[in-house]
Amino acid sequence: MITLDTNSPSKQAILKMMQRESSGDCEMEGDEINNGNNKENSHLMNGEHINNNDINIQVNNTDLKRVKVYVLEDNEWKDTGTGFCMGKIATETSMAKIATETTETTPTPLNETSANPNVTKLVKPKAFLVVSNEEVPNQVLLESKLEGNVEYQRQEETLIVWKDVEGHDIALSFEESVGCDTICNFIVQVQRNFERNISLVAVRSSDTGVGSVHEIIAGPISLPSIDQKQTTPTLMEALRILNGNTVYDYLKNETVEFVLKNKYIDLLINYFHEAEEKQCLKDLLLLSSIIKTLILYNNRDIIELMVDDAHIMGIIGILEYDTEFPTMKANHRSYLETSGPSFKEVFPTENNDLKEIIKKCFRLQFLKDVVLVRFFDDGNINLVLDIILDFETCIINFLQMDPFLTRIMNLYEPQDKQENNELISILTETELKEKKRDGIKLLHQCVQMSKNLDLSDKTKFYRYLIQKDLFNVLQYAFNIETDSNVRIMATDTIITIIEHDILLIQNIQHEKSSNTDNSDPDHDENDIDNSDTPGKQTEDMKLLSILSTILLTDKSPGLREQVVQALNTLLHPDGCINGNGEGEYDSDGMLSNFNNNSLMDDDYGDEQKWFNSTMDMAREIDMNDLQLKRYFKNFYDQIAPKLFAPLISNISTDVKNIQYDDYLLIHIVKLLSFISTEHNRIMSRKFILENGILNTVSKLVGRDHILQLRLTAVRAIKNIVSLNDKYYYRYMISNNLFDSMFELLKNNINKDNLANSCIQDFFKIISTNCAPIIPSTNENNTTETTQLKSNFLLLSKYLVERFNDLLIQFDDLPFVKALLIQNEIIHDGILDKGEEFDGDETLENIPTEPLTEEDQITEEARDETHDIEMTSVETDSSVNQNGKRVYSEI
Repeated sequence: MITLDTNSPSKQAILKMMQRESSGDCEMEGDEINNGNNKENSHLMNGEHINNNDINIQVNNTDLKRVKVYVLEDNEWKDTGTGFCMGKIATETSMAKIATETTETTPTPLNETSANPNVTKLVKPKAFLVVSNEEVPNQVLLESKLEGNVEYQRQEETLIVWKDVEGHDIALSFEESVGCDTICNFIVQVQRNFERNISLVAVRSSDTGVGSVHEIIAGPISLPSIDQKQTTPTLMEALRILNGNTVYDYLKNETVEFVLKNKYIDLLINYFHEAEEKQCLKDLLLLSSIIKTLILYNNRDIIELMVDDAHIMGIIGILEYDTEFPTMKANHRSYLETSGPSFKEVFPTENNDLKEIIKKCFRLQFLKDVVLVRFFDDGNINLVLDIILDFETCIINFLQMDPFLTRIMNLYEPQDKQENNELISILTETELKEKKRDGIKLLHQCVQMSKNLDLSDKTKFYRYLIQKDLFNVLQYAFNIETDSNVRIMATDTIITIIEHDILLIQNIQHEKSSNTDNSDPDHDENDIDNSDTPGKQTEDMKLLSILSTILLTDKSPGLREQVVQALNTLLHPDGCINGNGEGEYDSDGMLSNFNNNSLMDDDYGDEQKWFNSTMDMAREIDMNDLQLKRYFKNFYDQIAPKLFAPLISNISTDVKNIQYDDYLLIHIVKLLSFISTEHNRIMSRKFILENGILNTVSKLVGRDHILQLRLTAVRAIKNIVSLNDKYYYRYMISNNLFDSMFELLKNNINKDNLANSCIQDFFKIISTNCAPIIPSTNENNTTETTQLKSNFLLLSKYLVERFNDLLIQFDDLPFVKALLIQNEIIHDGILDKGEEFDGDETLENIPTEPLTEEDQITEEARDETHDIEMTSVETDSSVNQNGKRVYSEI
């Protein structure tokens, strides 16, 4: 690397000299043109007028850049000095007479002067690289003309090397890379404007460190013929040129510019129609190869040009011919013109740009998936997908800004609102029904289109749809529409939104429900019954209603699984209410609010402020709890009777006659087990017992159903038994709901299968909870006793008494044997010394009907009071505060 002094005064001197020379030339030229006194340098020579338009120099002189000049002599680079380099433009003036043929019969024009012969001045600009000596500014170290077929090589960052027309190898080593950039840019401009044959090539080391990589920056380029009359040789030459120009980015960019500027695609399409009429198969195959090669250029402008209205049919027609199948022809045009998709508007829109974008989007999909499905490589497919994504984003953004989507949603409003809509009121019933179907198809296409958008764009669009009453559309599709295809589209639409973010839907529904309640002057925020309007579905239940309909009517196993997962999320107490507004559940929201409202150090001593903050937090907690209770009350009043209709025993005859497949019942039984364990016990138990659902579940264990459903029903009963709820126990014992389970045990007792394992697990739960607990001694040497669970004892006694003969046959099973032994202990009265057992809870006085809700609440309150009292019993006392005996010794 050459080290140069950037503060040398010679540079400033040379720069001033160059500016002075340039200024002097301009002043001299102006004087000569105006006065005409200097005959030697005048542009008016021998009466010849020079048209200034003939001189069109678009390249300017460059600034001075400090360099070292090297010349190759005897295979060694010789330093010829240090100086300042600039790119300079000069003008070469030459005279050439053009003889004109005249005859005696041809009159001489009046405006021609015979004294002056016809002459034309040819003005040709010339470009030079000039290096002036740093020490002697008037001394020129190098003056090299840019001409001929000279190739300039830029090596690394600061070196330009070339061989001039005389065969001299020259190198310029610049002090800074900026100087090298300036001269290279000058060479590029010269090549583009008047010295077409020179070239500039960037040479850099390869990534592997072995060899070098050449990249053309500027240079001569071969381009296809643009003659209107194309022939087989010109097409073959064009294909060769287009394939060759893909090697370097420069050649590719120049070719793209040529294709767009000269309307080359239009030329090819015009010749295609001519060749097809003449049935010139060779030319048709050449045209197909040329179009495919242009697609491989991977240029967005070319691809978009191919799919516009003026070119798409011609392009598809050319691509019907394939060199891989030269004797066959596709029928893409016929498909698009006859049976292919058509552009249909639900309501007319005046936005022609949007129409064009929608058409281009479809055409690109058609090219990608049908016409060029075997041809596209990864690079092409990624570009096409990017273009499609941009089009889809544009379409979705338009739908959110234009009132077009609002007009679509108005189709599904109640009848009284539609009468006030001019666009809808003029439609007949048949036309309105057809437009509603088209509206669902349009929304389905938009939602499917949005799948490829960014996460934030999808959330924004789905939120917009839900706020525009998307559920009115879905309710129409599931409750009124009879076309199965339309119902499938509606199902796919809501499932797509649920898969994106189910809590987004739920939060927007709660927002709308809260706004409705706040706008009601009779609304009492402390009354959970105020939202219970008979015969009307509340806003927060719309999604649950739609999902229930899908689950009960759709036959797709995968879709059913998705719906069940969505219902589990929506019905879980921890995730169905709280959210951050964008659909994401914020489980720590309440805690963070409390932390944010806590007393800060700066407010220490401000007890009133702390008290107010605490009270606000308490009110917020109460409101969340109230909202949760109201939500689940609406569920059990409006949705649960519909969702669990296949399990309700006291349902109407028409519904009871509906045949439900076992795979659907598996999902419903799992949901039943979920609500019985996760929901408020009073709400879920009241619904389950009053509707006789456990009776149906017990019947599902019978022989008439597949084993998977039978085991699912057993697991549901097992989960309910594990709740240790005496109301469930009373109901199941009084209705003998365990008979079907023991029938299943009888049929599988000697088999090593899931049924056997499931029944044994049931016995394990009962025997484990009935096992006597041996007293232990704590650190204070006081005896600790544990109260046995009377509900499990009662159930154990019932099972042994009712199925004793069957259980004795299988006493080799560990937990069955334990159950028999425990029952003998209870029967012999061994536990009577200390076991707390409510004398009223015997098999003889268990009620056969479930208690009313008021009785359940009263008894639960009594049980809670009893549990609190039991915690205060002294460990060495054998009698509790209620006067009942407790277990103290074995």
